[in-house]
Amino acid sequence: MNSVQDLANYFVYNITKSHVGVEGRIKSALTSIPKLLDRGWSLQEIKEQLDLFAYTYPRIVINLYHIDEIMNQIEPPNNLMEKDVFYYHSELREMSSPPKIVRDQESGKLIRQSEDFYLEMKSRYTLQDLMNYWYKKMNIQPTDHLMRQDEGKFKYILGNYTLDEVLFAIDASVILRKERQQRLLRNAFELDKYIEDAREFIRRKENMHKMGGINREFRRERAIAYH
Repeated sequence: MNSVQDLANYFVYNITKSHVGVEGRIKSALTSIPKLLDRGWSLQEIKEQLDLFAYTYPRIVINLYHIDEIMNQIEPPNNLMEKDVFYYHSELREMSSPPKIVRDQESGKLIRQSEDFYLEMKSRYTLQDLMNYWYKKMNIQPTDHLMRQDEGKFKYILGNYTLDEVLFAIDASVILRKERQQRLLRNAFELDKYIEDAREFIRRKENMHKMGGINREFRRERAIAYH
């Protein structure tokens, strides 16, 4: 699937196999699919769920009108983030860019450029995202064998600590080991030594957010067009 339009057409013509009220069904799908993308789904993942439902319930699917009748009760796969949790690590958030000073081309004067403030949680963060962050921070070039090992390690670690704690522990280990002139970590299980440092990072950030009155989400206006 290359576009929202493609998927909307696929739902109507290939999944429901409808020949009646086609325009209304497609219009409904075009409204619903961007909302699913905002929740963290990809077009391909939505298609796979539709295919699975059609295969499992062939008699029911031909009577459906809205794509939400299939997708509303399903959560995006492999998502480590929890609903209604305010995360502090930058990997898990989307924020407006800080103001910047630029030179106005017409007047030659320096002007302050800024965008409307927003602070939102990402809709999805996967185990692969976490492992990629670990590899990037530790300057590791992973092999397939190493990734399989680390997948098990991080699943175990996430069973004991929050996602925020694990990400901040990665950061803390880099900062502290550089200060001590030690090599970067290679074994993810050693992050356990930096959990208390991570919690201190989180406490500081939480206090800063409270002082600034930004210890909650600030939604931006959705002006993003999906094609």
